[in-house]
Amino acid sequence: MLVADLDRDGRYGENWLVLTDERILVLHANGGAPRVDTFPLAEVKRIQTRSYVGNGSLVIDMPDGMHELVRFSQGNYFKFSSIPQVVEAAMASPTVRVGEDDDDGAIPHRRVEHCETCGRALRAGSKVCPACIKKRETFWRLFSYVKPYKKVAIFGFVLTLTMTAIGMLPPQLNRRLIDDVITPVISDYMGTDAEGVRRQDLDLGPMIPEAGYVDDLLWIVMGLLSIHFSRMLINGVRSYTLGWLGQRITYDLQTEIFNYLQLLSLSFYSQHSTGRIMTRVTSDTERMRGFITTGFQDMVIAILTLLGIGGALFWMNWELALLALIPTPIMLAVTLFYRKRIHWVFHTIWRRISALNSQLADTIPGVKVVKAFAQEGREIGTFDKRNTELRESRMVSVKMKSYFLPGIAFITSMGSVILWWFGGNRVLENTLTLGELQAFISYMVMFLSPVRELSRLSDELESAATTAERVFEILDTEPEVMDRPDAKDPGVIEGRVEFRNVSFTYDGFARILDRVSCTVEPGEMIGLVGHSGAGKSTLVNLISRFYDATDGEILIDGVSITDLQQKKLRAQIGVVLQEPLLFQGSIAQNIAYGRPEASRSEIIAAARAANAHKFIMKIPDGYDSEVGERGGRLSGGERQRISIARALIGNPRVLILDEATSSVDTQTEFEIQEALERLTANRTTFAIAHRLSTLKNADRLFVLDKGRIVEEGSHAALLEQEEGVYRNLVDMQTELAKVRAL
Repeated sequence: MLVADLDRDGRYGENWLVLTDERILVLHANGGAPRVDTFPLAEVKRIQTRSYVGNGSLVIDMPDGMHELVRFSQGNYFKFSSIPQVVEAAMASPTVRVGEDDDDGAIPHRRVEHCETCGRALRAGSKVCPACIKKRETFWRLFSYVKPYKKVAIFGFVLTLTMTAIGMLPPQLNRRLIDDVITPVISDYMGTDAEGVRRQDLDLGPMIPEAGYVDDLLWIVMGLLSIHFSRMLINGVRSYTLGWLGQRITYDLQTEIFNYLQLLSLSFYSQHSTGRIMTRVTSDTERMRGFITTGFQDMVIAILTLLGIGGALFWMNWELALLALIPTPIMLAVTLFYRKRIHWVFHTIWRRISALNSQLADTIPGVKVVKAFAQEGREIGTFDKRNTELRESRMVSVKMKSYFLPGIAFITSMGSVILWWFGGNRVLENTLTLGELQAFISYMVMFLSPVRELSRLSDELESAATTAERVFEILDTEPEVMDRPDAKDPGVIEGRVEFRNVSFTYDGFARILDRVSCTVEPGEMIGLVGHSGAGKSTLVNLISRFYDATDGEILIDGVSITDLQQKKLRAQIGVVLQEPLLFQGSIAQNIAYGRPEASRSEIIAAARAANAHKFIMKIPDGYDSEVGERGGRLSGGERQRISIARALIGNPRVLILDEATSSVDTQTEFEIQEALERLTANRTTFAIAHRLSTLKNADRLFVLDKGRIVEEGSHAALLEQEEGVYRNLVDMQTELAKVRAL
């Protein structure tokens, strides 16, 4: 099932596209009662995706003409672009189906790929099919993290085994207590005297057992006390051991995920929201920790207890054991059915938790924008909608458990009822002692307890499987930009940059750059201008190799950047962005972010060159002042100058300035521009600027339009082209400045 975000009138809403083995269903729920349109697959002539301005549609050719199935925004175009191929495959093979909508909220970035096993459409940015994941392999992979601590795990297992074995002794002591102590004493007291008179008919006073019975009672009671005390000590050590193990595994998992996230390409982050990534790193690994430290050890105890007590039951009386275990197959069948159903419920709950976290990750940092546009009510409504969806999903789980757990309890209690009936008859027939029946019932109660525990743990097992799948999905994602095995260190580069017939597309369809060719000499400053969406930012992103070119190649000092080590290359490329991001920490730490080993004198020198030293020294703690989250304690201009100092301290050979002065006042712009002049000296520079006047001193300007360089030259030379694109942009900005002056 896929969800379209527009109705047929172009208004935002939801329509659902469902593909079955025999037909295509479209559910329209906007503005009234749901309506379902049905299109038999056997009658489909052709299906295609159409792209319009700002939106697209999926149309189908039937015997009675063309029909528009759904309409969607441009951002969802590539989620639907694969539907024609999927439908054609479904018509040829009924086993091919559309993958379930993940509700992931991510923006598709490549053409939709399909699972090689089941044919379902994979989520954007993922090569893992949730429907084909084998839980057994998932758990084996999860338990592989135990391998570095196998001695601790074995020690914990031995403690668990010991505690379980000791726990089986009390019923045998209770049997001896009843058969060898209590029953003989009562029999002697309640029996008959030598003349055949029943003792209970005589007033013989209190019952005084023989000394031997008292000694036996004392030893049995002391034995029970020792058993319970030993179990307490062993359980304490075992809980700490397995808890330590779980924390270590969680630490390893979170470290591995975070480290791997640093290796993934930018495309991954454009396909997955921050909230969802944070959920996988924190909440999901925490759930896995809970399973490892409590759920798994409880499961091991339950299984060992079942095996041990089951053996004891058959050893004591195999006939009664068989009768008592009659409900077990029914219970197992119900549990398997429940687990199969609850698995997808947990997947839905996880997706909706991620959607909720995603909104929080957007709304909390953007609270100023929310308040500025008085959209608190809208955000509350969106949150309430997502929270309601999460509540409804959880209620499905609650409803299923409300049927399952009491049902399991009833089924297991039937074993005790059967045992009381048949065992009680054996005692009355004198073929079974009261102590043996009591021991058997005690073992049966002990047997039913882990059965109920395993039924309860089925929820935790499915939750752990779901979260583990999500975590491993990140670890199985391959970076789109990777170093070749023979990639080499570029050394100190001179800064000659060459584009050879470079084309690039984010989605495999629309070209953002189209056969771009140019050469920039070392130390040359290039200004990149053009309308929004012309490809300026994409071009500089390719230089840093945040993405790989779709066609053509980019060379630095005559060597293709795909032959160079990414880290070594980026270490010599400085970047100053329009919205500078500062990290939590001090000013000095942010300036030295690219060179943590930089001395305080080097940090100050970089700050002076960036015109930042003066305002830093006015702050009470100077360079040790905390910048706050995302640099929130500093103004926009101050953050930008810190960003320039951060770029400067690395002494880059290639510099990228992406709208570095677009969002500051005139005085701040002058100070930043002065710092940039020092920063760009003797460095190959690519500058993107909103104010074209800031690029007039560039050696050359590249004018981009629709992904191509349509004009090239100096500021003065391009102004002479009266019908040129650059001249038109300058004239528009000049007219706009006059209007503002009025």
